[in-house]
Amino acid sequence: MFKIALRNIFRNLRRSILTGLSIAVAVMIAIYLWALITGVMDDMFDNMIRLTNGHVRILNSDYVKRERMLPLEANIPDYLAVEKVAAANPNVTLTAGRIKFGVLLEHEGNNKPVFGTGIVPETESQISHLDQKIVEGRMIRPGQEEMNIGINLAQDLGLKLGDTLTVITQTAYGSISAMNLKIVGIFSYGVQSIDKTTFYLPLDKAQQLLDLDNSVTEIFVFVKDKNKAPEVAKEIQAGLEQIYPSQYTTEAWQDIEILYFYMTIAKNVYGGLYFLVLFLASFTILNTMFMSVLERTKEIGMMKALGMKDRQVMGVVLLEATLIGTIASFIGALWGAGIAYYLAVVGIDFTATFKQMGTLNFPLSYVYRAIFSWGIVFFGFCMGILFSCVAAVPPALRAAKMEPTEALREI
Repeated sequence: MFKIALRNIFRNLRRSILTGLSIAVAVMIAIYLWALITGVMDDMFDNMIRLTNGHVRILNSDYVKRERMLPLEANIPDYLAVEKVAAANPNVTLTAGRIKFGVLLEHEGNNKPVFGTGIVPETESQISHLDQKIVEGRMIRPGQEEMNIGINLAQDLGLKLGDTLTVITQTAYGSISAMNLKIVGIFSYGVQSIDKTTFYLPLDKAQQLLDLDNSVTEIFVFVKDKNKAPEVAKEIQAGLEQIYPSQYTTEAWQDIEILYFYMTIAKNVYGGLYFLVLFLASFTILNTMFMSVLERTKEIGMMKALGMKDRQVMGVVLLEATLIGTIASFIGALWGAGIAYYLAVVGIDFTATFKQMGTLNFPLSYVYRAIFSWGIVFFGFCMGILFSCVAAVPPALRAAKMEPTEALREI
């Protein structure tokens, strides 16, 4: 059977090559698209979790209702005690109190509304790796009146390392407060919404500036398994309710509708594209096998007259399709792996596009990279073979059902 199938492939080599090529291209597209979309979604998720949300967030219940206004008066007093409740959960790996506030920065006639974020420098290094994102200068230190500023924000305001900015803002009690902050470091996360609109200062200095002694506006909580964040959030909420009834709210990352929505949509869209590409490519196998069966009608009739059983005839057709599909899928997997690896190392740079779009509120990176995985490559290879075999079933059944006497009459 193998020899017959192999001979049939080489009988019309051009058609076999074109069929294989279409399958190879389909497998290639499926692999590198899967790798790229996985990389984009992972990057988006990582940015959201590390920079803006954490796996779980603890907020004052009143803060949740007016979060867009950043109401400093709806804070978390004695936040270390609240962190202690969260940290007692065995699934929690890290907690971090933060203060986020709005301010209008001005320098030499240039002004811009931005976000200030009070952080614990040592903890932030573990969360967002700020220490690794400093492109000039150094990271801020606790107890010092200094700031780290986003690279694009510094460019927009004409700021450089060593400059001192007077930050004027409202405190939690509505009074005006000011502080001179020296720029000791410029960071670049490669995320427009952060690099263009954010500066960091030590948490203790943010508390002093905003009259939030020993208080924060949010607490980030990180867990061992991100998929269990909703369960952990409920457990922490239950613990907080016992001590602070109706005072605090916990939110898992899955509760962020826009993030969960985009991740779900992206997975569904890609899944549809993946199978659509392979489905269309499988039509070439279907066409090739039907043509092969029609051309060999008389030959099939002769083989059946000599005693070849229906399942053997069907096996020859399926084996022919499997051979073409296997070779083509292997080549396509190699091409797809090559492109996926290139995209994982170099990525696709959207910097120019984002600059034209203006400031975005979603943490999208300038450069997106694929996630290279041999598992993705192998799955694409297997799916190429599977679709090739399935597409060959109808012509194989047609060949098996041929009556020898009728087939032999064909010219």
